[in-house]
Amino acid sequence: MRAFRGNGRPTLAELARAVDLPHATVLRFLQTLEEEGYAAREDSRWRLTPQVFELGFAAMESLGVTDAVQEILQNLADAYSGTSNLGEANPEGVIIIGRAMAPAERRRLVVMNLRVGSVLPPASALAGGLRLAPGQWTRFDYPDSNQVSVAVPVPQAGSRLLSVGISVAAPEVEGNRLEADMVPALQQAAQTIAGVIRVGVV
Repeated sequence: MRAFRGNGRPTLAELARAVDLPHATVLRFLQTLEEEGYAAREDSRWRLTPQVFELGFAAMESLGVTDAVQEILQNLADAYSGTSNLGEANPEGVIIIGRAMAPAERRRLVVMNLRVGSVLPPASALAGGLRLAPGQWTRFDYPDSNQVSVAVPVPQAGSRLLSVGISVAAPEVEGNRLEADMVPALQQAAQTIAGVIRVGVV
């Protein structure tokens, strides 16, 4: 299914090359997905159907990203006219498991084109926030896009390493707004998210 990411309507041959499996094996997988309603054939090309979203929503629920967590992320994004992310440790850095954008952010092109499932490198603020002690925070500046990212750890998440962060336009953090306002709001959000994930609120 990941092979559809770079090519939304591939042929059987293109998919077989992408996943390095025999045509017959890939065809069996595709037919199973088709029978279950997750894929559809159009002439010689295949596509995923909207039913695939069910898998995504189920995965989000199993990761603890419930409506309550999404609401917390949306409130953060709206309060600071930015993009908020919930990340979990990944061998390559941190993977975004929850994301929300303020309306103004949705309207402008986001150059990095990040989404749930994107992996950020160890040098990012979200990755840096994973292993911090409670009360600590990290900042990363992106001068090329005039953006600033700030992140804090999500405490008491069991064996999971989680962080929550927000990316905003640099003018949003002028003066002492970052330390006096934004970081405390992130820390409060992290505490609330930790509680939601622990008790499994839906």
